[in-house]
Amino acid sequence: MLIDTRRDERVGDLHEKRGRPAEQKEAFAIYLPGDAVDREDAGVAHTTSVLLRSFGYAFEGVAYILRTQRNARIEIAVGIAAVLIAAWLGITNVEWAVLLLTIAFVLGLEWINTALELAVSLASPERHPSAKAAKDVAAACVLLGAITSVVVGILVLGPALISRLGR
Repeated sequence: MLIDTRRDERVGDLHEKRGRPAEQKEAFAIYLPGDAVDREDAGVAHTTSVLLRSFGYAFEGVAYILRTQRNARIEIAVGIAAVLIAAWLGITNVEWAVLLLTIAFVLGLEWINTALELAVSLASPERHPSAKAAKDVAAACVLLGAITSVVVGILVLGPALISRLGR
């Protein structure tokens, strides 16, 4: 069901290939880039507005995670604690990189797990063994990331912490 707001010949050809007259209108509109912007830099304005809208959606996702996911809030708190300890210890740039990537890795896994759980619940509202398995595997990924992050934390922060506290 396509409505071509610019009268693009390709959409007409598509209608004809489907066995419909090119003049027939259908229910969904296609808005091609630049439809809403009538300036010389329409592509730039369109790209900027799409980019800003994408950031808005991303921040809505972060807000949803913080509002609804207890484990994500715990992981964020542990990540902040690790950053504060690392700052106190004065770790090297490479250690900072490893630490921050590990924190981002765990948070990313948690957020992907949440998205997958929501999608599976939407697709399969009733209990189903495959839906349960999908959710369990996603949770196992987060568990693996969390365990790995503890090991990384010990390797990165441990020696400096022992040295600082051993004085």
